[in-house]
Amino acid sequence: MSHAQHTDQEIEKKLAQEMAAIPYEPLLPIEKKLIAWSLVIGVSLLLVLMWVV
Repeated sequence: MSHAQHTDQEIEKKLAQEMAAIPYEPLLPIEKKLIAWSLVIGVSLLLVLMWVV
């Protein structure tokens, strides 16, 4: 079992290194609008569902 844990630790270390190498990319304005609209629609539909039930 120690071999499997060792392998998991190696994978996590490699993943952390790979993620650290990825440059930061800020969200585009259209992406921010899409996220906002999705949240607004989702919350609105939840409120409608609560009202119906």
